[in-house]
Amino acid sequence: MHLKTRIQIIVTASLLGLLVISGFGLYTIRHNLYEERRSHINQSLDFADSLIKHYHALEVSGKMSSEDAQRHAIEAINAQRQGVRNYYFIRDYASDRFIQHPIQSRIGKIDDGGKLPDGRTVTEAYREGLKTSTNNKAYLELDTLKPGEPEYLRFPKLNGVLKFDPWGWIVGIGFFIDDIDARFWQQAAYYLGASSVLLAFVAIFAFRMRTDILRQLGGEPYEAAENMRRIAEGDLHISIHLAEDDDSSMMASLKLMQMKLINITAAIQENSDALSKQMAAIDVATRNYVETRSLDALPPLLLAINKVHRIVGALNKSIARFKL
Repeated sequence: MHLKTRIQIIVTASLLGLLVISGFGLYTIRHNLYEERRSHINQSLDFADSLIKHYHALEVSGKMSSEDAQRHAIEAINAQRQGVRNYYFIRDYASDRFIQHPIQSRIGKIDDGGKLPDGRTVTEAYREGLKTSTNNKAYLELDTLKPGEPEYLRFPKLNGVLKFDPWGWIVGIGFFIDDIDARFWQQAAYYLGASSVLLAFVAIFAFRMRTDILRQLGGEPYEAAENMRRIAEGDLHISIHLAEDDDSSMMASLKLMQMKLINITAAIQENSDALSKQMAAIDVATRNYVETRSLDALPPLLLAINKVHRIVGALNKSIARFKL
């Protein structure tokens, strides 16, 4: 595998790791913000429930009439209104009639809340949620108008409702959650920016490290290893490619070693051939001297022996160039 490919794998793995960490962090932030809003709704419903039970207890004890108890309960709940966007509403469970709403014109009118994307009405969703609830509360996320905003726009809102059986009421309150999405995308931009900077740093560092390694090696690591293996096996005629002006890398040193080995082995081969020829000449001169016993045959024999001595000396010098 090329070093470039390995570096790309490292950078890609870093990118995937950053994406996973960022995604998990963003999910956690959004989930916590959503649960915080849901907890706020739950606390508001508990507060309304305690008010209603207080006035219902006064009704049961006979200290208040049913009408007065309900009126006081409505007034006490309505007094807890939080601005124009966060308010309590009260519906009649059986008829969907508004008993209390911040818009006076809607009080006393039957209103199912409109259709949801799944085809149910809002009040049907409330009732289904209450029927399956274990704490007499239900929650519903829907898109609706926001006070102060254009009427053609819809914003996500999380509503919570509580059923009070003695009076047949559904008490609810809701909070807009579009700010959660805004916070989510704000954090997403932050994570994206931080991740991009970190990834750029990792990529720059990794590719600079790759460049330094290739410059020191003079090529891909697998090429250097393959060239060394082939030279070790005796193949001195492999082609080692070097970058222009490369005279200090490992591949350059390997090519220099290759050239020196070629020269040494060539010198050894040449001296070995010469030695073989001179040994043959000695053999001829020796037989001639033995056969003739003539002094004229002695000089050629001595000359051949002298040449052998010089050749052996040259061969020893060639072999001595190897440092064992």
